[in-house]
Amino acid sequence: MRLVRTLLVASLVAVVLALAATPAGAQSSPTLADVRAAGHPGFDRVVFEFQGDVPEHTVRYVDQLVEDGTGEPVSVAGTADLQVVFHGANAHGEDGTPSGGPRRSSPGLTAVKEVAQIGDFEAVVSYGIGLDRRRPLTVSTLSGPSRLVIDVSTTGTGGSAGAGDSGSLPFTGSRTRTLLITALALVATGTTVLLLARHTRAA
Repeated sequence: MRLVRTLLVASLVAVVLALAATPAGAQSSPTLADVRAAGHPGFDRVVFEFQGDVPEHTVRYVDQLVEDGTGEPVSVAGTADLQVVFHGANAHGEDGTPSGGPRRSSPGLTAVKEVAQIGDFEAVVSYGIGLDRRRPLTVSTLSGPSRLVIDVSTTGTGGSAGAGDSGSLPFTGSRTRTLLITALALVATGTTVLLLARHTRAA
């Protein structure tokens, strides 16, 4: 019985140490620092820059953008609505001051007509991007600083498969800390169950 208790304590200590070893920046919600759009040969680029890691996110075409918290429909320039949602993030500082620049901007690019913040509610930040039409997309992340990059094709070719028609793009985002803690917890639980089973049979 003493061995089981020792292993239980060791497992809990391992999880606590893993949490303590996680960088301080990863323990707090990333904050949106800047949003910008620019035209390049063959594509328009929208960049979301963060203080901290790029948070978990989804990028997809929707039939209607809605404001977080109220569910009210939101209109943006263009004929196609692209929704960008960041989970576990904020678009304001600790004092509540909005970050990330203007809530709406009209870059006047070939494909990207308007970028609008449509939510900053309960650690979920949402943006709507108005495009001239549904086009192929490429979504990637960059570091130094942390950025989510959305490239909208202006040539009608390339991009993510199916992204120019409908549906959501594959999830991309930072899940390192969650995966580490989950793995440690599973190992600890499995070890404990195994030892309890052996102890029961021995008894």
